[in-house]
Amino acid sequence: MKNQTSNKVSPKVKRWLSKTITLATLALLLLILAACSSASPQTASQGADVPEGAVLVEIAYLGHGPVRPILAEFDALVAEYGDSVAVLHYDFGTPEGEAFAEERDLTDHTPIAIFVNGEMEVELDGRAVKFYSFPQGQGTDVVPDGVWTMADLQAVLDLATAE
Repeated sequence: MKNQTSNKVSPKVKRWLSKTITLATLALLLLILAACSSASPQTASQGADVPEGAVLVEIAYLGHGPVRPILAEFDALVAEYGDSVAVLHYDFGTPEGEAFAEERDLTDHTPIAIFVNGEMEVELDGRAVKFYSFPQGQGTDVVPDGVWTMADLQAVLDLATAE
């Protein structure tokens, strides 16, 4: 007679495996939720007070993955200006962001729109610069680059804060 080895898994191993799979699934779901979270930690309400004399910069954005690096770069840039610049963030996925988009007539799929003292389009060195969509070289296959760079935004903020 052949020596038969049992291929059965013990109940203890089954319980351990079941718990491990459940915990791994929960961890994965939490990671997905964190990655999909669209709230910016620096989001300000629409009625926030803007210090007198400060340049008002409003940024409206989609809280999607491809936009996050640009938001981080934007936040780092405007932080350099301290109290000279007041920043309001509007996530299009929130009621405040939707209201802002409607107020500013932003109806297309817009990853980013930046307004400096209420203007999205400014003249810089004799050319029109519109802070709309991704900065040059940072677009996606779905949404193309805009016609602006972070250096353009910095130049506009330098001019606006010098006034």
